[in-house]
Amino acid sequence: MADEHVSQNLPENPDPQEKPVSGDDITPSQEQPLLPDRLPQSLIEWLARINRRYLALNQEKANDTS
Repeated sequence: MADEHVSQNLPENPDPQEKPVSGDDITPSQEQPLLPDRLPQSLIEWLARINRRYLALNQEKANDTS
């Protein structure tokens, strides 16, 4: 009984995924983020530091298990 009351009060709002709005046709290629030609040097340096730390931790782990 309560379910009937709730369903009657729900506005009809179709799921946009089921029925795309006209003119809203986005292809998967358009959804891809644009990447710069080169990554910023600060990002490259940060990634290099993270990678070195990761390798060092793996080496420590390998030394501890042997």
